[in-house]
Amino acid sequence: MRSREIVIKAIELERPPRSPIMHAPLPAALIKYGEQLIRLLQKYPSDFGPPPSRVPNPEELHPSYRRGLNRDEWGTLWHSSVDGILGQPVDWPLKDWSKLEEYRFPPHISLKEVEKLKRRVEELHDKGYFVILGFKPGSFFEKLQHLRGFSNLLRDLVIKDPRLTRLADMLLEYCIESISKVLEAKPDAISFADDWGTQSRLMIRPNLWREFFMPRYKEMFKLVHDHGCYVYFHSDGYIIPIIHDLADIGVDVLNPQFSCHNLEELADVVRGKLCVSSDIDRQYVLPRGTVSEVKDYVKRVIELFGYENDGGLICRGEINYDVPLKNVKAMYDAFVKYGVYKWS
Repeated sequence: MRSREIVIKAIELERPPRSPIMHAPLPAALIKYGEQLIRLLQKYPSDFGPPPSRVPNPEELHPSYRRGLNRDEWGTLWHSSVDGILGQPVDWPLKDWSKLEEYRFPPHISLKEVEKLKRRVEELHDKGYFVILGFKPGSFFEKLQHLRGFSNLLRDLVIKDPRLTRLADMLLEYCIESISKVLEAKPDAISFADDWGTQSRLMIRPNLWREFFMPRYKEMFKLVHDHGCYVYFHSDGYIIPIIHDLADIGVDVLNPQFSCHNLEELADVVRGKLCVSSDIDRQYVLPRGTVSEVKDYVKRVIELFGYENDGGLICRGEINYDVPLKNVKAMYDAFVKYGVYKWS
């Protein structure tokens, strides 16, 4: 069975023969470890495409990942102290609402870029991979933060500022067009990313989330499904209160932050509803755990989200520059060892 078929069985909760593997190295880890990390990834093939072929050049990183102060094409100024780690916005193009009338979103990808995406998807499909593509900007809640500023945005939501509604609708229209262009390449899934939780709770009340954000997500997810694609949704922080909502409006694969949840509780919530793309604990286990702790944690994850969810698990662990290579190897060794299912 080829990779694409195995991933689809995992997403559909149809008991695949093994858990698919996804690579997730941050640029900072590739910069730190270089060819050592690339060779290690090559030993554990991903079902979603080949591993990185070269170490990133810091000067070519997106402004949000580049050390120092750098402004992106949306007008947001970023500060990062390490190349390859997402920085923090420190200036926002719409921090003053008076700028709204004159503000323009960046141009969409060109026809030439769409054709390049099509060729890339065809090449990966020919090799049997399952293909996930992103879109510009890739987020919704976070992009509103990057345009208005986090504090401004939360205040706008609470007071129900009509200008925020207008901006959100403008951004939704932009996202719909952006997703439509990417869908022309015929990928298997479209990736969305919005961090909705703190370590212990949502950033806003669930009812406000359902009122303001849920309908807009639903429209984007429907577009993806109408083109026969899956929705892959990443969200850091504690998000238990909205997981059922995400499933109801069309999320197919959820990538939550494991270290913010009780794994048994999280497994109970997603069981029978969602495929989970794992997040091997990156607050303690991956960066500071022993090799045995890493392997034991992976085994537990596969039992909870694989066996107990009819194989609805993608084995993934984000590799940051603070993760020792021995733990990276231990994680992948455990993915391979424990991720082969023995269905009764």
